[in-house]
Amino acid sequence: MNRLTLSLLFVILIAGVTSPTYAQSITDHVVINEVDTNPAGDDSKFISEWVELYNPTNLDVDLSGWEIASTTVLKKTFTIPDGTIISSGDFLTFVYEKVWFTDTAESVELKNQNGILIDKTREVFDLENDSTSWQRIYDGFSDWKFESATAGGSNGKLVESIESASVIVTVSSDQTSYYFDDTVIVQGTVSEKIFVEKPTFQTAPIKVQISGPNFYHTVSLYPDYDLNYQTTLDLVQVLGVNEGTYDVIVNYGGVTSETSFSVGFEVVEQSQQISTSFNVSSEKSEYFPGELVTINGFSSDVIPFESIQFTITDSNNQLIDSGNLFTSTGDFETSIFLTTVAPNYGVYQITAEYGDQVASNTFTVSEVLEVQSEIDISEPIIFNLDQSEYLPNEVMRLSGSITNFDSDTGIYYQVVSFNFRASDGTVPTFSSAIMDKSSGSQEIEYSLSAIPDTSGLFSVDARIPAVVFTDGDYTVKANYGGLIATEQFSIVSEKSSTIVKPENSGNPNVSIPGKPSSTNETFDNVLGRFVPTIQTVIEKVNRISDSLISITTQEKTINEQSVKPRVLSGSMLTVSKDAQSSVNLLVSSESGICIIGEYSECLVKESTRKPGQIFEVVQVDGLTLNVRYSGPDVRLEKFSISPQSSGDFLPDSNWNIQILKDNEVSRFYYKVTYKTLP
Repeated sequence: MNRLTLSLLFVILIAGVTSPTYAQSITDHVVINEVDTNPAGDDSKFISEWVELYNPTNLDVDLSGWEIASTTVLKKTFTIPDGTIISSGDFLTFVYEKVWFTDTAESVELKNQNGILIDKTREVFDLENDSTSWQRIYDGFSDWKFESATAGGSNGKLVESIESASVIVTVSSDQTSYYFDDTVIVQGTVSEKIFVEKPTFQTAPIKVQISGPNFYHTVSLYPDYDLNYQTTLDLVQVLGVNEGTYDVIVNYGGVTSETSFSVGFEVVEQSQQISTSFNVSSEKSEYFPGELVTINGFSSDVIPFESIQFTITDSNNQLIDSGNLFTSTGDFETSIFLTTVAPNYGVYQITAEYGDQVASNTFTVSEVLEVQSEIDISEPIIFNLDQSEYLPNEVMRLSGSITNFDSDTGIYYQVVSFNFRASDGTVPTFSSAIMDKSSGSQEIEYSLSAIPDTSGLFSVDARIPAVVFTDGDYTVKANYGGLIATEQFSIVSEKSSTIVKPENSGNPNVSIPGKPSSTNETFDNVLGRFVPTIQTVIEKVNRISDSLISITTQEKTINEQSVKPRVLSGSMLTVSKDAQSSVNLLVSSESGICIIGEYSECLVKESTRKPGQIFEVVQVDGLTLNVRYSGPDVRLEKFSISPQSSGDFLPDSNWNIQILKDNEVSRFYYKVTYKTLP
């Protein structure tokens, strides 16, 4: 058999043609561009493991006598046959023999005919017996990703330069000067859409930067079908807006366009120039159940003996309140209370009629989410559940402790109350007979309570009634005189076999004051009991309206304590019920892997809540993660990402969140849970 025939048995050559549209290569030597150490099938029966080389240089390279070697346990080396040439911009894919590489902690090396190391991969892990491979995030670049294999083909190319002269960007504001509490509308056009490859093509974002006196704000937008874009800015002083001149700089594909506007206090004389006007508005633009909504208005013309007729309707166009108001000065005011019993969330409409004049306005009623924008290390109340999943009619233990508890005080709230809420916002209730009546019943909220002991410890065991709690996710809130702590749990028909018990599960000292519940506790002489040395640190940020959000998880030091990230979670409240299916989150790793999203390449595309499980186990950049996702068809779309092993932490990385929406009213919240290191 001649040398050419032998070469064909060992070498698979697939030529890839580079496109002159893209930028130059970033390397000056042949690189290992992609490897699959665990392809589909039995590697011990078939020669299937492969390595792809890529030539980013401008010259053809003779690979005769070069070596491709595994570096771990097997240490198998393949020598490339004489006469093998890799052309400029081309790809060569090589197979060698059965079980060429190991599937964990493997590094692949490329050496030339003199034994000099030319290139080496990162340490790769591949436990997925399928068609996924480790590949450079762009051809010839240093970063790697783990996704569907592209043997012999391109992994994607980065557009490094854009012909700026071919792109035209315009920007303007709807006014040149504003007063406080006005809303600035920044809008403009682009002459064409620009695409970037990551590695699949997508539209490049328009970066809008607004800066002024001690103020800086940026937002990313995308051009619509007509190549227009628009964003707004509320000029509210409490948000950091000051009097002065503001510059607007728009950047798209390396092309910038600028405009400016001014902000100042309203001159009283200008408001007197209005000869005839009639308006109505709410005191705030957003309210929560349990708040009082103040409605006020003004009419420049007072009509004797004529009343102002007003109506208020909710997001379902149901009448909430109406009435008649009289004014002698032109000013009028009224108020309504937003009920907390099965509240209606969304946009409410105010309509007022006065003579032949009609005025209207809106305000939003949002769901109360217990989030905060600060770090809280010392928790005044600690609250835990014994499990995260329960079967109907199973016994639930609710326990915890109150920091700095004073048993001698005579305050009235010496009891911890527990209130429950389902994920859709409803409150679990049960029917009770009405006293002194032979028939009829009333709905009563299901709640529990516990009395702390002298050391501040509390606990209560309660059976979960199936007539009150159906399958689904719930939140339970512990309240001690305004000190609040919450936990989440699920009611399931069958428990997941992967549920991890709490750290103190099975410890006989857990409910005994004065004894440590784990090895991670020390005795506090001031409190007179054991306290945890490993604490939870929660960093929360709320009401983010940007469409592109980057969240960083990294080890940090807080109050002289080192903490590492354990859980990344987020949620988005969608006010409009009609927009549930079209408002989605897109969560991706720093390397570009889509973890949660509606696209086919995303690892999680639907709710992870299924019979016998509450999360999906996925592989991201060599790390095994538990991903929990509510699915897109809910009002509160939420997710959480944490390492599968309870002893691992999230890597130092950036997590990218993209909110896909079409002008729906929504707010994004996220939190990072850290654990202090001993």
